[in-house]
Amino acid sequence: MRGSLVFFSFMLFFCAFLMSTSQVSGLGGWNDPPGGWDRLYEFDDLKDWVHNNGSDQWDESAPGEEGKAPGGAHIVKVPGEGDPSGDATVISIEDTGDPTGAGFADPSNRKVYLENEVDFNGNMFADGVTFIARWRINPDPIEAPADGYTMHDGGKGQVGIIHGAAPGNLSFSLDTGGVLYFGLEGAEQKLEIGDEFQFHTIWVTATLDNVDVYLDGDVEPIFSDSITFGNQSDGDIYPNYVTVGLGSTGRDGAIQVDYIGYKIGLYDPEPFAVNPAGKLPYLWGKLKCQ
Repeated sequence: MRGSLVFFSFMLFFCAFLMSTSQVSGLGGWNDPPGGWDRLYEFDDLKDWVHNNGSDQWDESAPGEEGKAPGGAHIVKVPGEGDPSGDATVISIEDTGDPTGAGFADPSNRKVYLENEVDFNGNMFADGVTFIARWRINPDPIEAPADGYTMHDGGKGQVGIIHGAAPGNLSFSLDTGGVLYFGLEGAEQKLEIGDEFQFHTIWVTATLDNVDVYLDGDVEPIFSDSITFGNQSDGDIYPNYVTVGLGSTGRDGAIQVDYIGYKIGLYDPEPFAVNPAGKLPYLWGKLKCQ
């Protein structure tokens, strides 16, 4: 009996060690970068996000909230997406255009643009940064049209990682027809990535001289070249930051963002080699330690 308990305890310890030392998240179909992401922003709540910037007029209401301006943002569950539980917790943002024309005073939800700090001093693009984001156009919004945005106002987009001083705005937008835009509008890049109503994940390595974009678990980039970075930011609060939003007054759209994250330095993606729902039972039979 004692030998069985010792063996069982050893196996539990070994499985815990294995899980702690393995890259098992598999975000987007890739292993995490070595040591994990410096920060991964998942949308369980919005308490760490700020929006007092020039690209925002959110009144902090949710779409469809009675007595409030149309549009807004809230946290929702998307069934059948994301982790093995079958759901993804996402931030859902809706922009119906410019409600001030219908008598709503600012903050009127005519643009919604949230920021969160990147812990870095200086221009992170000088030596390189790695960025990940997963989002889609909302196929069933409450108030806004089910469409997206192109780039706007000096290279701002729906998700991005930004250094406050130009050049330093690397943002991305998904538009109707499944076209991914990034870079300064007028010189932006355009990539066809498929159904805009399905979640897509990008892994990006970027310096001021070159940007590589990987899509949905692929380890060969769909884009690798220099770009014209955006030249505008809302960096009054943070010198470096990530952003999610729909920040143009004259446009409308609806997006859902599952997560964004970053790691300082350049890290090419590696294919995800572990099934977190099946690895341990597969190796250890009936002994489960997950």
